[in-house]
Amino acid sequence: MMEWYSLKSQFLPHGHCYLWRPEILWLHVISDCIIAISYFSIPLILTYIVYRSRDSISFNVFFLLFAIFILACGTTHLMEIINVWKTEYLLAGIVKAITALASLGTALVLIPNISKIVDAIRAQND
Repeated sequence: MMEWYSLKSQFLPHGHCYLWRPEILWLHVISDCIIAISYFSIPLILTYIVYRSRDSISFNVFFLLFAIFILACGTTHLMEIINVWKTEYLLAGIVKAITALASLGTALVLIPNISKIVDAIRAQND
C-alpha cells in the first residue's frame, strides 16, 4: 500500500503544466483566489442572514446547507492555488470528495422540498 506522504513526490505541480509562464500561472492563481475569497464570504453572509432572521425566515436549514456547500467549493479553489506550486493532490481529492458529499446532500435535501419552498415564496409574495 502506498504511503500517504510518498504521493507528493510522484507528481509535478500544476505550474509545470503551465510551463511556469507567469501570464498563465497568475491568471489561474488570481482567478482562483478571487473565487475562493468570494466563496468564503458568501457562507458568512448566509450564516449572518440566518442568525439575524432566524425567527422570520423559513427553511433556515437550506441556507446553512448552501453555506457548507459553498465553503467546500471555495476550499477546492484554494487547493488549486496550492497545487500550482506544491503537489497536494491527495488532499485536493479529499476536499473534492467532501465538496461532492456536501453538494449531493444539499441537492437531496432540496429536491423533496421544492414544492414547499415554492409555496412559501408565493405565500410571502401574496
